[in-house]
Amino acid sequence: MSIKRQSWIGTIPLFILIIDGFLAVFLGSAYLGLIIFQELENDILMIILAFLIGLVGFGLFLNIPIARRSNPEAHFNSSDEIARGAWTTVYKHKTEPNKVIKQIYPCGWGHNDYTKHQAFVIGKKKICGKWNPLVLWFLHNYMVLYQLIGLKRRKRYEGCIEALPKTYDIHFKKLFYEQEWVHHPLNEQTCPSDIIEQFETLNKELEKCGLYIDDVHLGNVRVDENGRIKIIDGELYSGGEEWVKSKVVVIFNGAMVSSMKKVLGNDRIISWVDHRKGVDDLLKEISFIK
Repeated sequence: MSIKRQSWIGTIPLFILIIDGFLAVFLGSAYLGLIIFQELENDILMIILAFLIGLVGFGLFLNIPIARRSNPEAHFNSSDEIARGAWTTVYKHKTEPNKVIKQIYPCGWGHNDYTKHQAFVIGKKKICGKWNPLVLWFLHNYMVLYQLIGLKRRKRYEGCIEALPKTYDIHFKKLFYEQEWVHHPLNEQTCPSDIIEQFETLNKELEKCGLYIDDVHLGNVRVDENGRIKIIDGELYSGGEEWVKSKVVVIFNGAMVSSMKKVLGNDRIISWVDHRKGVDDLLKEISFIK
């Protein structure tokens, strides 16, 4: 079955549109400043004051309080929980043991600590909860948006990329989806003898589809019953999206993510350089690679 290759530009127009929206808020505030100080005879002073009004207005806009949604996990049984991560909780599927259900957190639940992010928040710690400043609400939901885009791409390309486990029903409104259950974590005991070749094959398949896969740390790689690697999490990006994302993440989260790294030297398989253990780290520990 022939599937159209992902375009390089991807959702870059959406990114530009959002940036333009924020710019419009700043320029609108600055224009209000020009109106307020239009009687000043000193044009330079008037422009400086208008610029400051623009910054103040933009800062206040970024801190508009947004109420969080209701608890997204209220309809799940805690006894079915398998794992809990920064962005999702994984649950057993009640009727199909070869599936799991993954709940993505909306803002105010789960991933709440933004203290090390470069986001302008007035008068409180950058911790999300019952009420959230618009800037953190936006950052959270923007990242959730790309998780959902990545899920749609997983369904579209999973037949072309062996290492993608099958994704089933995606509930966009309630932010949960079903995925094939891959039984084994990648470790010394489960590491396939041809793991380097498997990652190289994954890289070639991604290149054919025009995609990059992101955030491939060790915890996001599992091994099925046939010794085949499966990437259970991580967004799928176009070339343009990956170029932007790799810079934006470091700018806004540089205290935690210092850079992006190619997994086993494969240019389309990307991991964040942070506190989490990588595939390269494991293979060096077990003397699989130098």
